[in-house]
Amino acid sequence: MICSKCGSDRVNVQSEQISSKTKKRGTGCLWRIVRCILIICTCGLWLLIGRRKGTEKTKIESRTVAICQNCGNRWEV
Repeated sequence: MICSKCGSDRVNVQSEQISSKTKKRGTGCLWRIVRCILIICTCGLWLLIGRRKGTEKTKIESRTVAICQNCGNRWEV
């Protein structure tokens, strides 16, 4: 790969992160109702069991960028 600005062949190609988004989903209302019923039926022993956590999903956007080592010119590959 050759730099379009200075013509050098000393080019470094790397991936850089543009953005990341996290979506978080909690537990549903049906789970809360069932948990309350279990707490009542077991006289509170169900409280000793930890709460169920929701799920998280992260989406990461990245792009590939070339950087000239001589002049510092950057361009997207």
